Amino acid sequence: MACTAIVTGDRFLSRTLEHIDCQAQLLGSFGYQALGQPGSLATTVVTGLLTLFIAIIGLRFLFGPGPGARDLVYDALKVGIVLTLAFSWPAFRTVIHDVAIAGPAEIASGIATPGIGDTSAGFVERLQRVDSAIMHLTEVGTGRTSGQLLGDGAAGTTFAGTALQDEAAFGWSRLLYLAGTIGSVGLLRLIAGLLLALAPLAAGLLLFEATRGLFAGWLRGLVLSVLGAVGVSVVLAVELAILEPWLADAVRVRGLGYGVPSAPIELFAITLAFALIQAGAIWLLAKVAFTRGWPSLHVPEVRLPDGFAALRSASATTGAPAYLESRAQRTADSVERLIDREQRMVHERMSYRTLTAGGMSAAPSGPAAASAVSGERLGSSYRRTAHRGSMAARRREGQS
Repeated sequence: MACTAIVTGDRFLSRTLEHIDCQAQLLGSFGYQALGQPGSLATTVVTGLLTLFIAIIGLRFLFGPGPGARDLVYDALKVGIVLTLAFSWPAFRTVIHDVAIAGPAEIASGIATPGIGDTSAGFVERLQRVDSAIMHLTEVGTGRTSGQLLGDGAAGTTFAGTALQDEAAFGWSRLLYLAGTIGSVGLLRLIAGLLLALAPLAAGLLLFEATRGLFAGWLRGLVLSVLGAVGVSVVLAVELAILEPWLADAVRVRGLGYGVPSAPIELFAITLAFALIQAGAIWLLAKVAFTRGWPSLHVPEVRLPDGFAALRSASATTGAPAYLESRAQRTADSVERLIDREQRMVHERMSYRTLTAGGMSAAPSGPAAASAVSGERLGSSYRRTAHRGSMAARRREGQS
């Protein structure tokens, strides 16, 4: 299948855009079928990855903890997705190829307002008519030598206010218009065709955790191509809505023999601004397509005093509103808890001694056992048991 040949001069822009669109479709369709046909390198690689994936599942059943029911369902879904993306061209064409190639034009035409115009039927022809009008305005010039202007303005002072020469401004304007249109459309369309052609290889990357990020990048690239094509189509439609009446009026005024001294700078400003808008739209949509998720703000943890922490825990436990106690009350509660803890320790020691004495009383009875149970304090076995008095003290007691 041969694409439209590009020739200089007439219908340069439309032929270029049609050629780029044709190349993107050929790259996406024939490239996919070349990689997905039996015996190709991509088919061999994907088949090997599938075999390895199933072998790992079998080894887990034999030697390790078997996968759960949810894991088995996920694995079956992954195998089905890989087989569909890599080896089923009818399903791939319906689900992904047509969405990435023909979907952006339909979406853009659906969201375009009546003031912007249709972005699907005749959109390329509208772009070409604007380019032809710019070329015609460049040929007829601004009417510098005529000296006739609409209104009472003087030609000399009006022409002196331009920042660029007329020919330079017209030339740069057409260059920015062509480069912005061809560059933005060609970038997104060719990226979409290339990613579609690499679908059989990208599908096998979904099977393993280590390569799943590459598959996610491939899918996000396709999303970028779709979103970017929609955004660029809408931006170009707005640019056409501005340039078409502006160029028609400028050409009409020049046809009447009057000059348009401000036309070169105005055209240059419009084309430069929309070229920057196209680049910014692609960058912004790339940020949207490659985002990882909803951004979350990191709130630093605030350490609350003990009273506030106790207040929060009490409210969360009981469900009733709690009130913050005073410092004196907290001190009294702390002392009370300390006294209660000491009393419990004394009670535990007494209970331990009682249990120990009870266990020892169960031993065999007898004098030796009684002495062993009662026991005497160490160093008291040789202490006197009777009172010792002197002779003089006994005589005094006898005399008394």
